[in-house]
Amino acid sequence: MGKIIFWLVLIFGVLFALRMWNSSKTRASRRDAAGPGDGPGRGATPMIKCVDCGVFLPAPDVTTTPGGYRCGDPACPNRKRSAV
Repeated sequence: MGKIIFWLVLIFGVLFALRMWNSSKTRASRRDAAGPGDGPGRGATPMIKCVDCGVFLPAPDVTTTPGGYRCGDPACPNRKRSAV
C-alpha cells in the first residue's frame, strides 16, 4: 500500500511541476507579445451614457449636442430609458 501512495504522490508532483512550468512559459510569452507600452487599461475607450435612452457607448460613437451626449439612433427618443 505504501508503494502505491508513493507512486501516486510522485506522479501528481511531476504533473504539478509540469503544469507550473508551462504556466510560467505561457505567461512570459504573453508578456513579450504585449510589448512594453501595453498594459491593463491602456487603450481602453471611456464609455459615455446617452441622455435620452441611458445606453452606454464608446466615446468615439457618441454625438455631442447642447443637451448632452446622444447615441445617434433615430429611435432613441422613443426607446424606454434603462433602469441603470
